[in-house]
Amino acid sequence: ATNIYDEGKRLSLVADAGSHGTHVAGIAAACFPDRPALNGVAPGAQIVSCKIGDSRLGSMETGTGPVRGLIVARDNGCDLINLSYGESYLYPAAGRFPDLAWEFVHRHGIVFVSSAGNNGPALSTVGAPGGTASASIGVGAYVSP
Repeated sequence: ATNIYDEGKRLSLVADAGSHGTHVAGIAAACFPDRPALNGVAPGAQIVSCKIGDSRLGSMETGTGPVRGLIVARDNGCDLINLSYGESYLYPAAGRFPDLAWEFVHRHGIVFVSSAGNNGPALSTVGAPGGTASASIGVGAYVSP
């Protein structure tokens, strides 16, 4: 995708590093009026897409991307943010991002849903921010015997 800002003075080229975001968007908002069994959780919901991973780093996020994503969601009047991104952490709920997520939830009324990670099952295997930030609804899998 190509984005042009500041009356043509700034150009942003965005390259997809994978299809995970598209897959999650389909689960959320796919709409098939003639085949409702294929519908997503919220058929026809409007989606604002914001890439937070850096393709130069194998799609890893650096902190700047998620912050930009929060700002884009707020500026576009989003009701819900889904962050299907997570990573291991050293200090739970530390840093700028958890503080901003809290602000967006409590001051702007945005629901924040985030992945709890894929590192389990074991104690302390949930990822950040989904398993550590108090402002997010952490989503993860549970496997029972």
